[in-house]
Amino acid sequence: MTDQPKQIQAIDLIKSVFEHINGNLALLRFTIEKMTPVNGVPDNTNADKWEAIVSFYQTLSSQQPTKYQVDIQISEKLVSFCPLEGDTKVKEKTKAYKVVEDNSSESKK
Repeated sequence: MTDQPKQIQAIDLIKSVFEHINGNLALLRFTIEKMTPVNGVPDNTNADKWEAIVSFYQTLSSQQPTKYQVDIQISEKLVSFCPLEGDTKVKEKTKAYKVVEDNSSESKK
């Protein structure tokens, strides 16, 4: 994952967290609607912190996607997000997850 550009690493972290929480359906029509570095330089694709708006359909019968605002810290592998109602964050529902790589399958070989 470290060979990839930071923007791709951020996307991978987002996807892994949403897939872990919601299963494979989290990637059903998963869309990154907006993604910007959080360092004041809009074209800096090597930023360590990113902010994104993502959406996906939570179930196969969902009529509309659910939107989230996501904050990513690549060096810490930290992803925090909260649902959006319209364009407003639902602050009391903010959750944060730290992505930890599981190397247990390698140790069993």
